Amino acid sequence: MSTQTATQTDPLHDALRQELLRLAQREDDAASREATRVHYWEPTPVTVIVHRQCAAALREAADELLPH
Repeated sequence: MSTQTATQTDPLHDALRQELLRLAQREDDAASREATRVHYWEPTPVTVIVHRQCAAALREAADELLPH
């Protein structure tokens, strides 16, 4: 039985991390699309803020999967 070193990564973690980052990008894209629908002097729609928060949470979860 082999043990993993700090330089090796788990393929499942890598795949999950990539999926989380892909989902975060989709949230950022959704926020951008929604933000273009309002004028710059108008308040930022709540949906834009929520999409950005979701993207940040997804990136944070992805970062937790990085090897330490």
